[in-house]
Amino acid sequence: MNELELAQFAVPAAHALLTAMVSDGWQTFKSRLARIMAGRSGNADLAAETLDELRQRAIDSQQNGDVQQRQNEIFALLCTTLARDPEAVTPLKELLADIEAHNSEVNANNISQNATVQDNAVAFQQVSGSQTYQAR
Repeated sequence: MNELELAQFAVPAAHALLTAMVSDGWQTFKSRLARIMAGRSGNADLAAETLDELRQRAIDSQQNGDVQQRQNEIFALLCTTLARDPEAVTPLKELLADIEAHNSEVNANNISQNATVQDNAVAFQQVSGSQTYQAR
């Protein structure tokens, strides 16, 4: 993977991982990413600790508006991981596909519905946002 291909992969990947990192579904993906980061001979527990620290900084960044700095950190982490083990791109792509599928499922469930009863009449309103479905 040359530098251009790495950047084309790592920039959107860093954004997707940052989004997942500050979501409720992060625990589902953290251990997989830790194993990928650790590589064949690395320590997945140490990688998980690094991810926990990064996640806490990402959550704090949402409050103080410094999200770009966290995305840059994740980008650097991905570049380091892929430089050490270029074969890690395959499990990273699989993880990102699962994150995207998870986000699609969550987004498909964001529908609000309201009903009001007044003087024996029912006023019903349904509002829905953008829904994305993925064939499996």
